[in-house]
Amino acid sequence: MNQLIRKRSTLLVILTTLIVTCIYFITSVTTAHAAETVKVGISAQSKSYNYHDDNGKLTGFEIEVLEEVDQRLDDYSFTYDTTEFASLFAGLDAGKFDVIANNIGEKDERREKYLFSLYPYVITHNVIITNSENGKTVTLADLAGKTMGIVAGSAQAVFMEKYNEENPDQAVVLQYVDADAATIISDVHSGRYDATIYSTTYVKDVEDTYGITLTESPIADEDAIQPPGAYLLYRKDEKSLALRNAIDGVLADMREDGTLKTISEKYFSEDQTVLDEAIIAKNDALNQSNNTTDRVVIVGTSGQTKPMDYFDDNNQLTGFEIDVLSEIEKRVEGISFKYETAEFASLFAGLDSEKFDVLANNLGESGDRREKYLFSLYPYVVTHNVLITPSDNPDQTDDLTFDDMAGKSFGVVPASPQSQFLEAWNEENPDKAVDIQYVDSDPSQIIQDVHSGRFDATIYATTYLHDVEQTFGIELKASPIADEDAIRPPGSYFIYRQNDVELRDQMDKALAEMREDGTLAEISQKYLGQDDTILSPELIAKNDAIEADRKGTDKETSSTDGKIFAPEMIPGIIKQIIPRLPITIFMTLVSAMIGLILGFLIAIVKIRKIPVLSQFFSVFVSFMRGTPQLVQLFLAFYGFPLIVQWFNQRLSLNWDSNAIPALVYVFIAFGLNEAAYNSETFRAAILSVNTSEIEAARSIGLTNRQTMMRIILPSALIVAIPNLGNSIISLLKGTSLAFTVTVIDIMGRARIIAGSNLRFFEAYISVALIYWVFCIVIERFVKWVEKRLNVDQAESTDDGRLDVDQTQV
Repeated sequence: MNQLIRKRSTLLVILTTLIVTCIYFITSVTTAHAAETVKVGISAQSKSYNYHDDNGKLTGFEIEVLEEVDQRLDDYSFTYDTTEFASLFAGLDAGKFDVIANNIGEKDERREKYLFSLYPYVITHNVIITNSENGKTVTLADLAGKTMGIVAGSAQAVFMEKYNEENPDQAVVLQYVDADAATIISDVHSGRYDATIYSTTYVKDVEDTYGITLTESPIADEDAIQPPGAYLLYRKDEKSLALRNAIDGVLADMREDGTLKTISEKYFSEDQTVLDEAIIAKNDALNQSNNTTDRVVIVGTSGQTKPMDYFDDNNQLTGFEIDVLSEIEKRVEGISFKYETAEFASLFAGLDSEKFDVLANNLGESGDRREKYLFSLYPYVVTHNVLITPSDNPDQTDDLTFDDMAGKSFGVVPASPQSQFLEAWNEENPDKAVDIQYVDSDPSQIIQDVHSGRFDATIYATTYLHDVEQTFGIELKASPIADEDAIRPPGSYFIYRQNDVELRDQMDKALAEMREDGTLAEISQKYLGQDDTILSPELIAKNDAIEADRKGTDKETSSTDGKIFAPEMIPGIIKQIIPRLPITIFMTLVSAMIGLILGFLIAIVKIRKIPVLSQFFSVFVSFMRGTPQLVQLFLAFYGFPLIVQWFNQRLSLNWDSNAIPALVYVFIAFGLNEAAYNSETFRAAILSVNTSEIEAARSIGLTNRQTMMRIILPSALIVAIPNLGNSIISLLKGTSLAFTVTVIDIMGRARIIAGSNLRFFEAYISVALIYWVFCIVIERFVKWVEKRLNVDQAESTDDGRLDVDQTQV
């Protein structure tokens, strides 16, 4: 047995090493050389442009053109996604596609919103298509009262809608249809529609394919539909501009070497790619006027730090920082801001992974942050951190110090400067250590929790304190901190990646202008009630020195500095995480026991359909299975104290809900959640037991209890064990949420470590490996139990003691 355990342990170590090595290889090697995937949106319903042939292969003029472009571009690799025409633009907006190609022409609104290829890759003309019975050409006036088949949202549809609006007495009956061009043109020939409008390439293809003849009538104001020519369309951002320019360069080469002509003749029987001087001049002028494509800058923020950034009553992101950034956007040409929200501890990980370009969340400086990230030159707001405690004793006017707070609980956000300061304080002053309670919550909630007594104290900037006091009509005590710079020097900064100096400088210039003309002071007065944007000479000198040092001094770096991924740190991080493993296991075991016992009882109640209880538990199971675990955890942690307060007020009680450890709330939330799922597992397993076995047991005189213990449960457990095992694995992983309510488990420890060394990816890999190992252990244990139960049942059947089917009555 020991030898087997050693073999499995060795295998596990080898697998872990291989995974870390693979991740490192993929990150450091493959990423550097892999071509960027370009997602092309098409309808695959626009023969001869893009369609599926008889073998189901995607082909057509545009597909062959793009495949040739793909071959000539080493940095890009194209994939194709199909959707209906009307959804192509929505997909481009949402980022589902990087480029759309579907014989798309230009119109003003498209030009304003999207980035076009420099020149059209094919030139065709729209015509009125009618049946050829009389063979004569027609005008739109001749089609008054006639039906026209047309695709909703297309340039032709927009043109005809406008025509009908301007000519109500000669209006054409528009029949909107989601179909390919060939079907609509064929339907004109069959008489379903009297006419349609399409380019000549579509008409010729349908005529050749079906052996039919149609009449093509020129449209006098063809440019009102769309000027001749089809373009590739992109989003208007810096990345898309680079892609557009790369593809345009290849298209120009293909036009010059005749490849574009060859593909056109293959699908259209003639060269429709020739650009005349008028088209070239027009597009050159358009490109000249639109060559200042804005860079979309993604701003990462939590949206939970009122009054700096928060969502108002209309669910609009607002606050001091948002107003400042909006003003910067007006003053800096070539950039536009887009806001993405994430919890505080995830902001820096998002910046590392380039999910964000800049962070704005009342962020101060610390040694680690200054070394890894680029800061705005000066802070845009200057506030001071204070020690916040309840004001229970109005006679106490003296300021408190950390010496006075020994053994007291502090509510802080993990990875924040405040948490790092308290961690260092405890390490340096073990005899005066404070009780750090980590919580993923916004400042207003933590400050309220200090007022309610859940925490004895916290540390936050005066701006947050004043806002909470005014909003909730409460009063708290604020004590200055002597060594405030040890938490963070006064001032909040925008934070960027080290290589984004140009963006930093552009925004700094706008901030300097806003400070000089008073705009920054006005925004501060609006949200903070005073001007907190004034820079002292000492603050200016300090930041000037830091900037000079950044530009001119070569710093000594460690072996991991500057690396996107440092796998050599993972073993050390795992070693720091392991001491918190007992908490995770304890939470899992206790919650699992609650879930098993309560789940079994609920199953019995529902099976026996006990009045009232059965209905109550049905609602309970529905609620627990229909709401997220995190919500249930917050309801327990934040909701139960409110219930206690309500009872205290109504019944003149003095219960202290804050004396309940956070672990109890975890047990309640996870245990009840587990019970809901287990109850359905038990119920299904019990009902799966063969009724003939139960009837046989009763026929030999076994009581209900004996029947349950000897017949039903052994059989039901065999059915239930696999699902119960999966449930325990889910529970183990679910305990990672406990850190949101101050319980430091392995996930909490990983986030604390990541907050201090800013190696979020390495920390998350480390904790993932630990979860993975224990999930494997649970899986093996469950299989052993399942096998053992099967063996025990087989032995019981063999000796005849519990085989009720063989018992003589």
